Amino acid sequence: MELTLYKPLESIPETEYLIPDLELDDSVGILMCICEAFEISRSVSFVVGGFGQDNWPVDCRTDLSTVIEQVPDILTKTRAGIFSFELDFYEQGIERQLIFEEDMNLVKVTCVSRTKWVPYPSSVFLEKTAVSKVFEEIYIKFLEFSSVICEGLVNNTLLNDWKV
Repeated sequence: MELTLYKPLESIPETEYLIPDLELDDSVGILMCICEAFEISRSVSFVVGGFGQDNWPVDCRTDLSTVIEQVPDILTKTRAGIFSFELDFYEQGIERQLIFEEDMNLVKVTCVSRTKWVPYPSSVFLEKTAVSKVFEEIYIKFLEFSSVICEGLVNNTLLNDWKV
């Protein structure tokens, strides 16, 4: 799972796009707007793969917005050495859940599908440092890309509780 750029960050114009019908009264609404700006910029790609499917059918607009809202809670746990948590890709179409469980010195990651798609294998084992790195990098890149593409949104005071 990662965020990547299609072109150099410094060449991307700032986009202050807001979803017209959305009230920006909480952090989730702002995160949704940032993800919308990523999609509109055509500069940021959200990439997820594994469990028998190299490229999951995800995008910034819907799937990244559901994932990124969960990342600070996950980071709080991993930074405290806790590697038992869930990451839910709950949007219609993808509908998958990753269950992370500590297993000795490793982390067992189990993929549960709520559609006809069947993960194979259904579980993999990762080093704890690899799990931490994935979530740290997506968080850092999200903030970095946001500060260029939609600085006003990422600096909104309503995101202060979301930031860790």
